[in-house]
Amino acid sequence: MKKFRTYIVLTVSVLAMVIGLAALGAGAADHLDAPAVTTDGRFDINDVYAFPKGPDTVLALTVNPAAGVLSPTTFASSPGDSYEFAIDTDGDAVEDKILRITATRPRRDDGQRLRLFMVDAATGRKSLLGTGDSNTNIPLSNGGWLFGGLTDDPFFFDLQAFRDQVGGAGGTRMFCDANTVDFFAGFNATTIVIQMPSWELDSDDGIFNVWARTNTNHGMVDRMAKPALNTVFIASGDKDAYNATVPADDLATWGDRFKAVLQLFGGYDDATAEAITGLLLPDVLTLNTASTGGFVGSLNGRQLAEDVIDFELTVVTNGGITSDCVDMNDNAFKAAFPYLADPN
Repeated sequence: MKKFRTYIVLTVSVLAMVIGLAALGAGAADHLDAPAVTTDGRFDINDVYAFPKGPDTVLALTVNPAAGVLSPTTFASSPGDSYEFAIDTDGDAVEDKILRITATRPRRDDGQRLRLFMVDAATGRKSLLGTGDSNTNIPLSNGGWLFGGLTDDPFFFDLQAFRDQVGGAGGTRMFCDANTVDFFAGFNATTIVIQMPSWELDSDDGIFNVWARTNTNHGMVDRMAKPALNTVFIASGDKDAYNATVPADDLATWGDRFKAVLQLFGGYDDATAEAITGLLLPDVLTLNTASTGGFVGSLNGRQLAEDVIDFELTVVTNGGITSDCVDMNDNAFKAAFPYLADPN
C-alpha cells in the first residue's frame, strides 16, 4: 500500500530543517529554482497545495513569481504547453490519473480560455471536465470548480532576516524587530485552483500522492510537490535535470545527493541520512483526505494558511528562533473558492 504514511517526530523535524534552508537559494519555496524556469516564469512552479474541503479535495499551484514584475501574468499557450497535477493512487510514485490544464493565446485584455481534462495515465484517454475564461470560477461536469488567473502570492516570509540570521549572509536584519517585513507582501502569482469530489482522486483508502508539473511539446520543464527540495539539495548545474526526473526515479537518481547534503548540513550518520532521504523522496505530497492535518507536524498535503516558516525556524535553530513574526499572508485568504486573495 502507501509507502509514505509513517512519520515520526525526528523525521518531521529534520524535513522542516532541510526545507527551511532552501530559502537561501531561490527566494523561498520553489520560486526561480532552476535555469530553465528563470527564462520564462510561466513554467516556474512557485508552490503546490493540497487539502481536503468537506467531501472535496482542493489542489492549487502558483507560477509566475512576482507576476507582472519579473514574470508574465498569463499562462503558456503554445501547442504542447500544459499544467498538470499527477495523481498516484497506489503509492508507487507513478501517475494513475492526470489533471491537465491548457490555455489559449491571451486576448488583448490578457484573458484566456482554459480547459481542464481528466486523463487516464495508462490508456491516454481523456475527458473534458470544464472550459471557461481565466479569472472566473469555471464549473466542472463532476460538480467541482476550476479557477485559473492572477491572485496574490500566498507565500509569506521575512526572507532577509532569515538570510542574515540563519543563512549566514552577514546582514543586520533581525527577526521580530521594527524592520520585520513580509518579503512577498504585494507580490502576485498566476494560480490554478481545482476543487472536485475526493472520490475522483483518491484510492479506496482515501489517500493519494500528488505532484505538479509544467510541460511544453519538448517535455517537462518544472515539477514540484514538497517545498524547496530542488532548491536546497540539488546543485545549480543539475537543477534542470532534477526537474526532468519522474518521481519514481527520484531515489535511484538523487538519493545519494540527498544523503550527502543531509550529512553536510546536519552531521547525520549514514543510516539516519538514508532513512530521511527515503522520506523526502520520491518528491510527492501525500494527502489523506479524511484528515484535517496539514504539512506542519503531519506532512499531510499543504494548506494555504500554514505558517511553515515558524515551524521550520524552530527546528533549524533548535528553538533559538521560533518565529519570523510574519504570521500570515498580507491579504486574507477567502472562505470560498478559489480561496486565494485577489491580486494586489
